Amino acid sequence: MAQNSSGYFQDLYEVGADRSLSLEEKIERAITIGRDRLDLAYGVLSYTAAGEYEVVDSTIESGEYAAGTVYELEETWCRHVVENREILVVSDADASRYAEDIARKSTGLQCYIGAPILVDGETYGTLCYSDETPRNRDFDENEQQFVQLLTQWIGYEIEREKHYQTVESQNERLDEFAGVLAHDIRNPLTAAIGYTEYAMETAPDRIETHLETVLQSLDRIETLITNTLSLAREGADVGERKPVKLETVAQEAWDMVSPANATLSVVDTYTLMADESRLRQLFENLFRNVAEHCGDDVTVTVRGTDTGFEVINDGPEMPESVTESLFGGSFGADRIGLGLLIVERVVSGHGWGGTIESTPEETRFIFSGVGEATNTAKVV
Repeated sequence: MAQNSSGYFQDLYEVGADRSLSLEEKIERAITIGRDRLDLAYGVLSYTAAGEYEVVDSTIESGEYAAGTVYELEETWCRHVVENREILVVSDADASRYAEDIARKSTGLQCYIGAPILVDGETYGTLCYSDETPRNRDFDENEQQFVQLLTQWIGYEIEREKHYQTVESQNERLDEFAGVLAHDIRNPLTAAIGYTEYAMETAPDRIETHLETVLQSLDRIETLITNTLSLAREGADVGERKPVKLETVAQEAWDMVSPANATLSVVDTYTLMADESRLRQLFENLFRNVAEHCGDDVTVTVRGTDTGFEVINDGPEMPESVTESLFGGSFGADRIGLGLLIVERVVSGHGWGGTIESTPEETRFIFSGVGEATNTAKVV
């Protein structure tokens, strides 16, 4: 006896929930579930974004339309799906307006149902089911919705895998950058620290004061190298947390970056539990982003909130591709640079939440879920 509709949905749910299956295995099983549900001969997943019809997976094990084969898109039924970005249903080609369609002649298929696979809003390809013999009844609404559900599910799985690979690539990039810091900067940095300490022993007082500032900057660079290596190689978790004054860390980071095009305003005094060095990294990278991308006469405001703190600048609006990629958003060719990636890692390492709101008037970085923070009196 044929399985009822709810059984097929249950099968699809179990495939999606099975973490032991690879993406390829999940898609293969999903295609088979659809073929059995529709009681047709073939199920095919295609990739069409390059302009051809490439079979990614198929219930056909060998020969035409098996996985890995490539065809002219313009000779397939799926070209209609790609062009219109909507489902195509043909129960009996010879008895339909598609009787003279080139796909009817080139494929020999009399029965077809297919829908587009969308990945990041773009057409990736199609999922279709077909047969050489006409169907004795039309595809009903439930069957069409089932195919559309399958395409949405497969599109989501492909998109998620793509995002995962992008994150891995970003992590590799950060690790490579950390390696460069360790190898190419630490040796001359150590020498600079040594010579500065030696010079301080014999320098007059007025020069010693300047050398002390240089030494503090060199020590900060060494700390940044250590923290960046830790972020890249030990994961996102942070070190020991202790009460930290938000305004103090923000000012120290500002003094380190010294953006010539901007001024800093710290609205509240605010104490939070954080890894002080990592928090300073967050501010330094946000301030450096202002220095490099926000033009002249920018005001940067740091203030506490009921759930954490926020950093606001009145510079130009950030590109949508950047704002959407931050804090667990979408990933793509315009993925954020290394500085904002470090900001993300500091936030996730503390277990905080991060969001970004950007308009032509201001860009606001909002950090929430900051534990054991206490907001004190306003600075006058």
